[in-house]
Amino acid sequence: MASYFPSIFNDVIGPVMRGPSSSHCAASLRIGRLARDLMKGRIDEVLVEFDPHGSLAETHASQGSDMGLFGGLLGWEAHDERLPPHSF
Repeated sequence: MASYFPSIFNDVIGPVMRGPSSSHCAASLRIGRLARDLMKGRIDEVLVEFDPHGSLAETHASQGSDMGLFGGLLGWEAHDERLPPHSF
């Protein structure tokens, strides 16, 4: 049986994801996965609302928060290649 050693980058700090802000994308992905897990994967419809005066109003698309949230709701992992790299 192989032993597992935690990665300081992916288990403690990370995961490292698509940029320009992997932390915005990773946090959103984890929130989406949590919602999916709480619903046992049975999600028919999602309504996403955020404070228009909060940080997501300005950064959700440019920092990858929207892609992370949707990826998490779809059950994707942080390293999933379907999360495209951000391009301007």
